[in-house]
Amino acid sequence: MSNATIALIVFVVTLTASVAFVKKAMDVFARLGFVDKPGARHERTQGIPRGLGVAIFLAFLVGIGASYVLDVTRQSRETERLLLMVIGSAIIVGVMLVDDAISLGPFTKLAWQIVASAIIVLPRLRGADHGIVIEQFNSPFGGEITLPVLLAVAVTFIWLIGMMNAMNWVDGLDGLAGSVTLVACVVLFIHTFFGLRGLPQFTISLLPLALGAAIIGFLPFNWHPAKVIMGDAGAMFLGFALAIIAIIGGAKIATALLALGLPILDGIWVVLFRLIHGSVPLYADQGHIHHRLLAGGWGQQRIVLFVAGVSALFGAFALLIPSRELKLVAFLLLGVILLLQISWLAWKSRRGPHNVTATGHEAGR
Repeated sequence: MSNATIALIVFVVTLTASVAFVKKAMDVFARLGFVDKPGARHERTQGIPRGLGVAIFLAFLVGIGASYVLDVTRQSRETERLLLMVIGSAIIVGVMLVDDAISLGPFTKLAWQIVASAIIVLPRLRGADHGIVIEQFNSPFGGEITLPVLLAVAVTFIWLIGMMNAMNWVDGLDGLAGSVTLVACVVLFIHTFFGLRGLPQFTISLLPLALGAAIIGFLPFNWHPAKVIMGDAGAMFLGFALAIIAIIGGAKIATALLALGLPILDGIWVVLFRLIHGSVPLYADQGHIHHRLLAGGWGQQRIVLFVAGVSALFGAFALLIPSRELKLVAFLLLGVILLLQISWLAWKSRRGPHNVTATGHEAGR
């Protein structure tokens, strides 16, 4: 069986499972009253099922399972690393599903993010080969940088927790987090499946393929006006999974940074803004770029297409640009674009009040 056939089977199986899980979870969550209450942080006439990110996670597991049924030759220690990924993801999805139901608070969520990240990272600190850490990466100025184990562990913790929160923050409008993640999955799949500027990594490519298929099955239900909400359970799982895939895919950190550059830079910007103004970064406000665009009169679908389009553009740069120096320039260019956009929105807001209310399902983030 060819690699392309195996990939197609994994994609179809995962997509089918995703649609089935979403439909079933919609009914179950609605019967249990597990819905997003109207009027809490948005304007809706009725509640819709919340926490449906669990369906994405379950479909992703089905996709991984399907790859093990098929004739796939795996790399050394790959199964052990995937097991760590599944365990950590299950913790994130389970805890954040509780948060979607009763709201655990930012510091409790951060504590569980650390626990899930520790499961991924700490085996390497004990000397186990299957621990997942960022031990080395290509310098944008040439050459390769190898990190000492303790520093590698610390950097990986920051990467995992940062990605979880970046995706959670970007989950501010219907379909936004799913669309951005789907773009990143496509970019990572192309990079690993075809082995751009290196050897193909077929088994690794099945991970973004399965994750992307699970999102495709979910997105029609989450597109504005959404029938379901992925909640923290979905958004943080997406960030966690993408962060790990970027590491075990041969340190595709630069590729992930460019494909997810806009939400990552937006998250960094908001954290710095909150710190400068004496606010706790973990608490919500409406300073994210999608909130500003919504307040500036943009519609939800237009914002989602804009952010996903920028992600796709810079994801294409990541695939096409061979030079590490040019990738750094592209990332800095993306930062300039974000700052110009925010500056323009700030200038526009001073010209007069807007009669636009943030109606995204996570408007308080």
